[in-house]
Amino acid sequence: MSPMPDSRRSVLRPFRSFRFSPWTVPCAVAAIVIVTLELFVFNLPFWQTLGATPRQAHDDGVGNGLVIERGGVAVVTDPEHAWRDISSDEKIDYLYIDHAASERPRQGDDVRWQVSTMKETDSGWYDANADVGYSPSAEHSRYQRIGDGTTHVRLRYQMDKGSVIPYNTITVNPRVPLRFSPIRLIVEILAALLVIIFRPSSPLYRMRLDLRRRDRRMPVIACAALTCILPLALFAMAAPQESPDPVYWDFFASYQATDQYQRLADAILHGRTWLDYPVNTALAAMDNPYDTRMRTMTALNNPDTPVYFDVAFHDGRYYSYFGVLPALLLFAPFKVVTGMRLPTNAGVAVAVSFASLATALLAVQLARLVARRRPVSLGATLLGMTAMMFGNGIAMLVQLGLFYQIPQETAVGFASLGLALWIEAKLRGLERHLPLLSAGSACMALTIACRPQVILATFVAIPLFADEIRGLWTRGLHDARAAAHETRVWACAVVPYLVVFLPQFAYNQARFGKLTDFGAKYNLTGYDMTHAHAPLTQYFSFVFQYLFQPPNLNAHFPFVQPQTVPLTTWRSEHPMFGGWLFTAAPFALLLFTMTVWRFALRRIAATRLVIGALGAFAATFVIDARITGVDFRYEIDFGFMLMTAVLVLLYTIDGAANGPAERTVAFAAIDGSDGADGWRGVARRLVFGSLTACVVAAFLFLFLKQFASGMNMPTRIWWDAASWFVFM
Repeated sequence: MSPMPDSRRSVLRPFRSFRFSPWTVPCAVAAIVIVTLELFVFNLPFWQTLGATPRQAHDDGVGNGLVIERGGVAVVTDPEHAWRDISSDEKIDYLYIDHAASERPRQGDDVRWQVSTMKETDSGWYDANADVGYSPSAEHSRYQRIGDGTTHVRLRYQMDKGSVIPYNTITVNPRVPLRFSPIRLIVEILAALLVIIFRPSSPLYRMRLDLRRRDRRMPVIACAALTCILPLALFAMAAPQESPDPVYWDFFASYQATDQYQRLADAILHGRTWLDYPVNTALAAMDNPYDTRMRTMTALNNPDTPVYFDVAFHDGRYYSYFGVLPALLLFAPFKVVTGMRLPTNAGVAVAVSFASLATALLAVQLARLVARRRPVSLGATLLGMTAMMFGNGIAMLVQLGLFYQIPQETAVGFASLGLALWIEAKLRGLERHLPLLSAGSACMALTIACRPQVILATFVAIPLFADEIRGLWTRGLHDARAAAHETRVWACAVVPYLVVFLPQFAYNQARFGKLTDFGAKYNLTGYDMTHAHAPLTQYFSFVFQYLFQPPNLNAHFPFVQPQTVPLTTWRSEHPMFGGWLFTAAPFALLLFTMTVWRFALRRIAATRLVIGALGAFAATFVIDARITGVDFRYEIDFGFMLMTAVLVLLYTIDGAANGPAERTVAFAAIDGSDGADGWRGVARRLVFGSLTACVVAAFLFLFLKQFASGMNMPTRIWWDAASWFVFM
């Protein structure tokens, strides 16, 4: 072959020297996928109706359960027979619900129906069973997909008796406009970024975690900010309504005490332990005010003074059994400084921010802890922080704006911060940095003043400091000075607990006459907590419901719905969306590969830390399940403990699969040859490929779950998002 001429070499030389960034191709592919989704999937109706000729539908009358009145409105008098028939001379592919003067866009203004269709070849109606409809507040929800050669359509209204609905004209085969949704685009971009950043071939897995370097520190800071912003963004998107007054619940004939944290702050500022809710004398005279059925009857028969719900009642007074610390840190200081009450939503936002940042810090600290003995990559650290955000349960609950989550999130924040400080003390040398040990103990102890069961995370300290405890004990046995030093270390670890516990126990004594009585059993709730004891055998079903129950998925927006909980005997039951492992944290299934990676865990002495975190989770789980039964709200209490075990395992695997290409006995044993690096590549692709897919699935589930029934998504946003899928 003849050599290439010099002239051609000079022409190609600039192209040979050009190197694509490792991010270029993935970003280009992601951009192509997003553009394709936007133009040809979500905007498929635009292309389908490009040549359509809009016509007004024929109005063929209504059922005898729908009465048309003046002003372009109709009234539902009998929901069973409330329908409207329309038809067209042409086949109906799409409908458009025209604007009407009677429409008043506002919260909760949607009109729901089910569709029946009839073609020219049909002798009767064919009924669909999915609820559809539109909202005057969401313009794009006015477009409806019909298809199937239909020429007649019946709208069977799914509205309550007495509902007043607009009686609009309807356009057949409208031209659906090209449309781009900012929210949808953000979701697509975030999902694409998760794939790009955490894919197995990501360059971030070849970068060692080193927070002293600015190029490694800034991505960690950015990730921590995003893991804090995302829950707050979901909270703002849902914009839960906050009533300044307690809300009346007909079923219990009681007012929900949603403002009790502000009442508790007022009680603290006035030097008392009880809340200033007025007490119904008939309630106070009951032999057992915790009997929900009798209490409801008492409230109905004595309506002059309201009865309050979800608040502790003891010796004729109301108390808050929720942790006092948020009132001391947030609500009371705000009242002192401003003279106004702190909105519950503001308290939720502060608690969410604190817990999100603290758990992100814990994820980084766990990476640094594992990195002492085996390198941990920047990519795995960012993946761990992201997984922690999904797995701690905070983002799953935040949109409801419930005050219940304030003490939970505050407790998780302090527990995570306490673990992070303990890890820092260990990394710097425990015996030389005792103030860090004390600070960690103080933070961990504060959980008892927020959510008492979260204090069980303390037991993670045993495997964390196992080497230090053993060393202090051994030296203290043979040397008096070492024994004195051991005493100082234990004092630094234990005294902060006493400083927090003693005032809390005194507070309990002043309220309920017992040091360790936090008052939960006195709660006026949907069942008698003072006499409720679940059979131990029910815990098998609780484990399944909390962890392994598959989600309730379907092919109709929002694709996710709450999951029912079958109970053989009565038990407190609340909404669930499926087990934690299949909804919030599918990546946590990594825990079931522990036996595969036990060689790597043993090498860095991490097995005991994983087991310790799982033990703390198990103890907290039993307490929550015994007290409350099944409720996804309580996943916050133990989610971060499970994620601690998951992240230790993740970082350990990262060190083995993505670390320096050294020959290991374990990998060599797998293939019986010198091909350990080949197995490392396979392991890397399997583990981090599946983890990336699971993180994306968790993100999409979290977003779509916001639109499920009972999640209080504003009507306009709900219908606007539903209209993304009109092509279906």
